[in-house]
Amino acid sequence: MKILFLIFIIFLFVNFNNVNADNVGIPEWVFIVYNFWNDNLISDDEFVSLIAYLEHRDIIEFNTHLGNNHIMNFLFNIPEVLPIEQFTSCTDGWYVTGYFIPVEIDYTDKFITINIDETQREFREDFVNALMTEGWGKTQSGDYLGWYGNSFHINDVALDQNGQTLVTGMIAVDNTLLERGTKLIISTLPEPWNEIIFLSADEGPSIIGKHIDMFTGEGKLAETETFRITSENNKVCK
Repeated sequence: MKILFLIFIIFLFVNFNNVNADNVGIPEWVFIVYNFWNDNLISDDEFVSLIAYLEHRDIIEFNTHLGNNHIMNFLFNIPEVLPIEQFTSCTDGWYVTGYFIPVEIDYTDKFITINIDETQREFREDFVNALMTEGWGKTQSGDYLGWYGNSFHINDVALDQNGQTLVTGMIAVDNTLLERGTKLIISTLPEPWNEIIFLSADEGPSIIGKHIDMFTGEGKLAETETFRITSENNKVCK
């Protein structure tokens, strides 16, 4: 799969090679790859590797740049290209909140011992407190510590309620109001969130009625965004 994907990328680059350092932005052919990723035809790692490579070579350039979360950077810079005018079925009165993945290197409290299955590991106490609120945290070792079912769990990636990898742009909703897989925009949010196309791919026991909980990414910048987007009386269009 990866070999075919790389061949496909080379084909696209050869046939759309009119982009250089003097003509920056996001080339149209990149959105073909974006659609592959959005349809789960390529993995997050493959999409992230492509974005990182193209940005390093000055083939794409982002106006908004939030650290090393390449998927978040991409989603924050696509509003002007994606056809948001297709979202015409709108309702008001939505409450929007955000959640993020704390990163242990951002925390400085003392280390405490945590029991995980039959093993023990040490983590910073303020980091553990944060991830117990958010659900998952990225450890100094690079794996992810999760808190659910009244116990701690370790995994290679952070997961949503359905056991799928968390991806920036995913939202948790009440599936009695919005079906899983629904794409939507929330035009009343602050820029650039007001033009990002979200995917309802998660759910949770506290998400009831007109409540949308939005995953904003990893680290302190993502945490800041959770406060910035938390608001009531939002307009949702699908």
